[in-house]
Amino acid sequence: MNKNIYEYLNYYKDYSFDEILFNVMDALLFSILIYLPLKSMKDYVLLEDLNKYINKYEHGAIAPIALEIYRIIYSSKRYKNLRVSNISKINNNTLQFGAFTIRDEDNTYVVYEGTNASVSGWMENFMLSCKFPTNTQEYAIKYLNDTIKNSDKNIYVCGHSKGGNLAMASSMMCTNSIFTRIKKIYNFDGPGFRKEQYNSKEFKKVNDKTINILPEGSIVGVLLFNDNYTYIKAKGIGFKQHYPTNWDVFGQFFVKTNLIITSRKFKESIDKSLIKLKDDDMLKILDEVNVFLENNNIYEKGFNNINFNDFKKMVFDIKGVDENTKKVFIDLVKLMFNPEKNK
Repeated sequence: MNKNIYEYLNYYKDYSFDEILFNVMDALLFSILIYLPLKSMKDYVLLEDLNKYINKYEHGAIAPIALEIYRIIYSSKRYKNLRVSNISKINNNTLQFGAFTIRDEDNTYVVYEGTNASVSGWMENFMLSCKFPTNTQEYAIKYLNDTIKNSDKNIYVCGHSKGGNLAMASSMMCTNSIFTRIKKIYNFDGPGFRKEQYNSKEFKKVNDKTINILPEGSIVGVLLFNDNYTYIKAKGIGFKQHYPTNWDVFGQFFVKTNLIITSRKFKESIDKSLIKLKDDDMLKILDEVNVFLENNNIYEKGFNNINFNDFKKMVFDIKGVDENTKKVFIDLVKLMFNPEKNK
């Protein structure tokens, strides 16, 4: 029987970090917990008391998973005395950002939230293909620079989905004093970067410190350009592969494998399209899309209330924009609406 993060937590939650050192499973745990519907705050709170700051409203598909995992570990020997601080949660029409910092006696863990169900979160994902830094990446860079103290000796930066991209982006652009103390960067199925950033000296300096974990059927982590992928066994098809609770675990390790052929072909196709993509055209599309979303009150109603045929027609009717760029954008939106059909 295949095991997942739950089996790891149920077994290792009774071992301290002195007995079992911090490992990739703990980084994944933190990257899930950031999806908790938390209130923003700067003060320290022990992880076992974090429930006092949880909102009743659950936003996104991973928030319920985060709540379930929190109930398993909040009173555990391994996690209950971890100190959580600098909780930042922003969600409006222009920005979706989440982060918190966890500290124990020796280590500091900066954790970024991935995309939740908000429309602004998905719009930010599209922006990754044509701009650097995006608004959220700028927030992530500032967060890392502002949060780390001179006393933080061993720093780990992590996140799932867009949170993984933010972990890398913030580490690429942080101060040198902070960067030299970063031990590892964990990107769990998060997208990469534009070709320009991928070829930059900033990317090269974080590459050796980054662990990129992708499920075998990834359709998110394969987007844009990155390096040093580790592919792991996972259950489900399409977007279900993106959920960390569907990833196969053996003890403190993931079960490694290769990228399946459908995901490999999808990546090859998207990469070819992105090379031809014109940033200015993509920005024009996103400006028009933003008007469409506001006029149809989609920021309040959610993406499920979009008539996709009307949306597609609106995009292809935009004047003065390269047709290939329109097609790339529609392909990405189709992936979001029903990723299984793109397999």
